[in-house]
Amino acid sequence: MGYLKNPQAFLQVLGNVLSITSHRFILLTAGYGPLDAAIKMFAQTPSSSSEQMQPGEVQSWLFDARLFCFSGSALAKGSNNAIPYNWLFPRCAAAIHHGGSGSTAAALHAGIPQVICPFILDQFYWAERMFWLGVAPEPLKSSCLLPDKDDDRCILEAANVLVGAINYALCPEVKLHAKQIANRISSEDGVSRALRIIKEEILHVDATN
Repeated sequence: MGYLKNPQAFLQVLGNVLSITSHRFILLTAGYGPLDAAIKMFAQTPSSSSEQMQPGEVQSWLFDARLFCFSGSALAKGSNNAIPYNWLFPRCAAAIHHGGSGSTAAALHAGIPQVICPFILDQFYWAERMFWLGVAPEPLKSSCLLPDKDDDRCILEAANVLVGAINYALCPEVKLHAKQIANRISSEDGVSRALRIIKEEILHVDATN
């Protein structure tokens, strides 16, 4: 979230996407203070929300109840401030995320398309890899999702790029690839296989000593 320099502009991008499309979004803020504050500000605008966000609340509906904001994260296991991937992702048409290995794997297991905007390290690899596998469009540039400026032209340009990426992700071919990969990996047990290999290596070392 440290790359989110202008939360207001980010929310305006989502608002424009919602005005262009018929989609609904769930936004997980991971408790990032500036973004939660921007959501509270938008929630106080009657045209943005059907319900006003009360002080201390961690969730709100914005943009005519089509953007649900939750001040938490998605994790492998849920908690008081986190939603489990295996519950959330199967209920979604697609996942828009940063390309971390956990969220990428969870979306693959759920069999849903992905839209990835990488920022650091292995996120760029996973974003490219998902594109090669046919389950995601080309990786988004950070400016397409998180514009620094909040003028109308920049907001609309960013929204149009995001709409294009979402439309690509939701095309029949990409959805089919996502389902096929989910079916293929559903029977895999990587942990057990790793343990077996480690045990075999230990036995081999013992036998040679």
